[in-house]
Amino acid sequence: MNRRRHALAGALLAAATLRPAGPARADDAADYRRLLEQVAPAIVSVRVVIKTEFDFDGSQQDQETTLDARGAVVDPSGLILLWNSQISAARLVEAAAQMSGGEGLQFKITPTDFRVTVAGRPREYRAFLAGQDSDLDLAFLQIEDPLESPLPAIDFEEAGRARLGETLVGVSRLSPSFDRAAYFESARVAGEVAKPRRAWVLDASPALLGLPVFNLRGEPVGVVATVLSRVAEAQPPGGGMIGFFSFGRGGVENGPLGIFLLPAERVRGVVREARRRAAALLEERAALDRSAPAAPAASVTPRR
Repeated sequence: MNRRRHALAGALLAAATLRPAGPARADDAADYRRLLEQVAPAIVSVRVVIKTEFDFDGSQQDQETTLDARGAVVDPSGLILLWNSQISAARLVEAAAQMSGGEGLQFKITPTDFRVTVAGRPREYRAFLAGQDSDLDLAFLQIEDPLESPLPAIDFEEAGRARLGETLVGVSRLSPSFDRAAYFESARVAGEVAKPRRAWVLDASPALLGLPVFNLRGEPVGVVATVLSRVAEAQPPGGGMIGFFSFGRGGVENGPLGIFLLPAERVRGVVREARRRAAALLEERAALDRSAPAAPAASVTPRR
């Protein structure tokens, strides 16, 4: 039962890997190198302390763990976009409820601390949760520590449009074990869906979930995210939760859950709203700090 709970909790993180792309043409190499150099400074590492609470058919378990996540700076003030399902169980519980084997699941994730590492800067920055969009499966953090200078950021106001058949590129980072090195992954726009929301079919690696992808001109064209179908579908023999762990339809679908590319024009408004909300929350937190009573000075006993 323990193994089953942990497998279910890790379902969103255990998706398929990107199919190997063909070798890049010589004239593409400069584009990929330029894109990596352009985008990598805005891709950050986020250390998240999360409290996880399970209740599966009456068997309860609580634990605290540290997650090494990736995010993209979308405003120079330190607004960071990331994959919501890393810090919320809402999508997993919804997906499990649509499949046999998930009916008895009660699962809650509560983030308690965020620390952001920016390439080239020696310190970690404290951050807070500035907003979540469970429908798009995106979340936003805001750095609250003072910044020495504005951060490199991805500008969705200058976004492009994806095109069918076009090769797109996403940038992420390795773990601290491998120096948080930046790397790129490429995938091709292979189709388009209209329901349950308009999105591009992109056989993208789960490592890019919550991160922007770009055309070879360097324009952001969207964000990789999960999309949850509301259409009930009969499970094939041997399906249910077991089928949830294997992307049987070309690495795109996994039960009622799919990995797609949300168009930039859909994400742009969400980023604007997150920017406004983060600024308001920053001001509220600063006002609370100003109104908090100063700590009493420590008394010193004179030496005799």
